[in-house]
Amino acid sequence: MRPGIKLFVGNVPEEATAEELSELFAGVAGPVLGVALMKQFAFVHLRDEAAAARAISQLNGHQLHGRRIVVEPSRPRPTNTCKIFVGNVSAACTSGELRSLFQQYGPVVECDVVKGTGPAAGAARPPPPSSARARGDSCPERGRASPSELP
Repeated sequence: MRPGIKLFVGNVPEEATAEELSELFAGVAGPVLGVALMKQFAFVHLRDEAAAARAISQLNGHQLHGRRIVVEPSRPRPTNTCKIFVGNVSAACTSGELRSLFQQYGPVVECDVVKGTGPAAGAARPPPPSSARARGDSCPERGRASPSELP
């Protein structure tokens, strides 16, 4: 793990580079210890709390390639949670249907169906990882066999 303070940067445009983010943050916060760039978000590691506060104050809402970036402290995910990704979900499937599917295996804390970026996908978060075992056949794809229906 890198020393220093880790910031979350959201709404990062696809054309942005790690080098570009590093230069942007260095200009307002001083030395950048590292940048981890993912699709549409990044983590930027800065030296200390003062540098992080300057970056948040001056760069949150900053326009980068026509998009306003979000800069905030990184919040670690709780260690006792489990998130299940469900791919190839029908575009007609709702978060309520997905929640119903997973609730038969235990309580669902959070459930989302992500649409508009290609094939729909869903994510469900059960409380502990011990009860996360589902087949997926009560919210079938329309017109295609789901993996649970294949021999």
